[in-house]
Amino acid sequence: MKNLQIRRKIAAGSAVDAFMADRAGHSVLVQVSHPEVIADPELYGRFLDTTRVTSTQHRHPALLAPELTSCEPDGRFVLVTGPVSGRTAADHLRERGPLTSSEAIRWGVRICDALEFLHAHGVVHGHLAPHNLFLDGDLDQPEVRLLDTALLLFRGTKSVPRGQVLVAPEYLSPERCAGRRATPACDVYGMGVLLHELLTTEPPFSGRGVTETRALQLHAPLPPLRPGLEEWQPVLARCLAKRASDRFGSLAELRDRLRTLKPLETPAIEVQLCELELKKPRCLQPGDVIGRYRIESLLGEGGMGHVFAARHLSIDRRVAIKVLRPELSRIDSQVQRFIGEAQAVNLVKHPNIIAIEDLVREGDRVFFVMELLSGKSLKLLAKDAPIELTRVVRLMRQGADALAAAHGVGVIHRDIKPDNLVVEPGPDGDEQLKVLDFGVARIRGGDLKAAYRTQVGQVVGTPLWMAPEQVMGHQVDARADVYSLSMVMYVLLTRRFPFSGADLSQVVMQRLSRDADPVGEHSFLGEKIPWQVQRLLEMGLSRELGKRPISMEWFAAALREIEQGTAEKPIEVEEPGRPWWTRWRS
Repeated sequence: MKNLQIRRKIAAGSAVDAFMADRAGHSVLVQVSHPEVIADPELYGRFLDTTRVTSTQHRHPALLAPELTSCEPDGRFVLVTGPVSGRTAADHLRERGPLTSSEAIRWGVRICDALEFLHAHGVVHGHLAPHNLFLDGDLDQPEVRLLDTALLLFRGTKSVPRGQVLVAPEYLSPERCAGRRATPACDVYGMGVLLHELLTTEPPFSGRGVTETRALQLHAPLPPLRPGLEEWQPVLARCLAKRASDRFGSLAELRDRLRTLKPLETPAIEVQLCELELKKPRCLQPGDVIGRYRIESLLGEGGMGHVFAARHLSIDRRVAIKVLRPELSRIDSQVQRFIGEAQAVNLVKHPNIIAIEDLVREGDRVFFVMELLSGKSLKLLAKDAPIELTRVVRLMRQGADALAAAHGVGVIHRDIKPDNLVVEPGPDGDEQLKVLDFGVARIRGGDLKAAYRTQVGQVVGTPLWMAPEQVMGHQVDARADVYSLSMVMYVLLTRRFPFSGADLSQVVMQRLSRDADPVGEHSFLGEKIPWQVQRLLEMGLSRELGKRPISMEWFAAALREIEQGTAEKPIEVEEPGRPWWTRWRS
């Protein structure tokens, strides 16, 4: 262990002890075998077999398993896992308190995936405690990985002294408290204990000592949850059933049940840029008059201006008014960009693009009048609940139609994200997507070119949703909007981003070096994602421009065929002989 600097011991097992250590400037987890394991040839042989399986077969993104194995001169084995932060769910609970409902759902689904993988390899975890959940990356949106305790809990016939307790009784199922061996049903029970602790900071059954705690595990009913967690009560009650046959039949069944719970937030949608806000007083208040309109309320604000609900002074008609910030109205380039947004929208005139009715400049005050939308942005809709696949396809097709129309008159949006896509009740009663905020659009040719002249290397838009070439500040074309719309569709289906990283900048920069993670075969809701959608998102999120759809019109046509196929009959997963996407290549 000459290249390892041991920092602290984190666990003691029957065959190994676990430590946090430093190696080459990184924090790693180290497991070191006990001397008595080496002294018993029979036990040592079984230990080596278990080590081989643990370090070679247990490979899962949600599982923290050994990656490097070495043997010390005295025969002891050292298994190194990492790099890891060393931060655990126990630290998170101690510092930040209980998880929100949506966080518990996200963590629970990921841990169920890891456990299902272990069970498929014949391994029962047996110790689902917060200190065995390791957190990496962003403190607010950590990547959760479960420590594989197969070696910590390794049980040869001579490895565990009589009476030794390897797992705290708070984390033992009733059958294990009664002395029986662990089964997959014990991990279902363990998930109930873990989820209860993540939601409340306390395990459900904890007495004044080992004997009392075991008695509670065997006989006590589940205590009631605090207000706001009522939806969790039946889920935890089934996980924590005293009889194994009354629990969820598998971790996959539990995972599917967790996905039916209503999350209060959407982690992926909630990721925001850390922008410096302009702490200026609002230029207008309810009751103020601007032009021919009286301000009613503030609807929102952004980097360039405020949006208000207003009513016409002489006719009973409500509108939305976007007003340029006063401090920007004295900068000609900002005024031109603001005016250019209205002119860009009026170039298109499409039912799926918000209509702008008037543009006014009164001294230092610049504003334009828009139709007043009553719907919600995709960001807010996704916060309320996951969106089913057919609805995502339908909405994305409408967005693609709108952007194709904009591209047709030379307007590239450059800031497609869930905040800028609003779902409205349509004139026929159906949902109608509206694309808004063309404030950073680029217009090709014409007198408006000066309003959108971007210096080389200048990045405009929201980097989290940008195409790679846009992140780099390069000149963009319609395929940048294809990339961003594909990103939105991916996140709506999966509630995760196709790139990972320790912080937001890494998530953004990942797209410069590699293609997106595949969307997978199932949505967050467990729906089968058709192969057409998988292929379309693979193309739309390609780093290379030449591999993306050749136009937004092409992209919209592909979505329309998927939408029609979904409506008429189940889409076949098997790909037919002739690739469907070649029909739009010519």
